[in-house]
Amino acid sequence: MPERPAEVLSVETPESVAFAHELAGLGSRGIAFAIDMLVLTGLILAEVVVIGGVFLAVFYLTRFNIIALGGVWVLAGLLVLAFVTYWGYFVFGETARGGKTPGKRALGIRVLRDDGSRVGVADSLIRNFLRLIDALPGSYAVGIASILLSRKQKRVGDFVAGTVVVRDSGELALLTDGGESAGRDALAREFLRRRGEMTPEARYQVAAAVLATYREEPGAWDEPTIAGRLAELTGWQPESQGR
Repeated sequence: MPERPAEVLSVETPESVAFAHELAGLGSRGIAFAIDMLVLTGLILAEVVVIGGVFLAVFYLTRFNIIALGGVWVLAGLLVLAFVTYWGYFVFGETARGGKTPGKRALGIRVLRDDGSRVGVADSLIRNFLRLIDALPGSYAVGIASILLSRKQKRVGDFVAGTVVVRDSGELALLTDGGESAGRDALAREFLRRRGEMTPEARYQVAAAVLATYREEPGAWDEPTIAGRLAELTGWQPESQGR
């Protein structure tokens, strides 16, 4: 069966700076999700072992029959903790780790908004909550069909949240003013020269995209910090300072 041709998400800022990401396919997304579920299972089992161990230790040390008295509350607490761990795992990875859970990082993919900007907490909560619909009827048939039929390979949660999953190869195609693709350092210097002409949102989008070509993550950095790192990587100085 021939592979589905790679699709590309193209984003252009109001300042005519355009960049493109290759969309992640069903296979890489499925494997990434399987890895995440393995990690999550390990985390939740560890929580059960630790809390259960503390509960039993208190029982044996005090010789007080708290099993019947506190068992129900401990079980309820474990269920709440497992719920928070499950949702927090995906939301934290997608918002605080550059759109990457451990599974996505292992497969070299990430989540972005449709406009190429970072995923926010509300976006991540929506796309992951609607995983309940994508998982129907128990075998992810809805989500799989949606990805295969969608031009941007989106599941239902992505459509509603306005997000997309892309490959994070670091080989980002960035064009300025409709020109030819330039080298990595040339792109960084061009951005540094023109960043003052861009809106704050566009500055961050392009800065993070250019930094990704150096295989570095912005993490919680703001745009000036990213720009400083790009200047350091390229040895760039403003013309007024270089004279």
